[in-house]
Amino acid sequence: MDFNFRINRTINLDQASSTQDVAKETASLFKEDGVLIVAKTQTAGRGRFERQWESKEGGLYFSIILRPNKKTMPLEELSVKAGRAVAQTLKNLYDVKTKIKLPNDVLAHDGKDFKKISGILIETSAGTDGHLDWIALGIGIDTNNTPSKNLPAVSVKQIIGKQVNNEELLQKFLQNFAKEYISWNIA
Repeated sequence: MDFNFRINRTINLDQASSTQDVAKETASLFKEDGVLIVAKTQTAGRGRFERQWESKEGGLYFSIILRPNKKTMPLEELSVKAGRAVAQTLKNLYDVKTKIKLPNDVLAHDGKDFKKISGILIETSAGTDGHLDWIALGIGIDTNNTPSKNLPAVSVKQIIGKQVNNEELLQKFLQNFAKEYISWNIA
């Protein structure tokens, strides 16, 4: 069995309703593993329970299509591993103090309090044999955008006081996530 993780194709969009919508449609049409969908903005970004995810330009919004070697099971552990990869990336690149709020949020300390900086959404499809057909792992990270004042959220730019390179952040995240995903997929 192949437990490696790699991005085999990247789809870059200026705007999407949601990268999750594009990922689910792509996963249903093609059997390719490791497809990365990135959008500069989302018009209908969402989190768990269909909660709206504000997706202003400047943030980092992406989904990854995964085809693991697993039977259907609770995926909270994968969500935590993705959150851990986000937290590690923010710490390594920008020395941002983070913590994971189970099951799918990453909080960052803005100097006063911990506020949401990233959310994770997992959606799946399983075959009739009980094996996962695909996972759409969606992640939003507030990077260079400014979340609405009525939200308990913060961006990396607000914390460190300067713009960040979203491409560099994404590449470092993918490296950190690869280790987490492989350990999850072989467990």
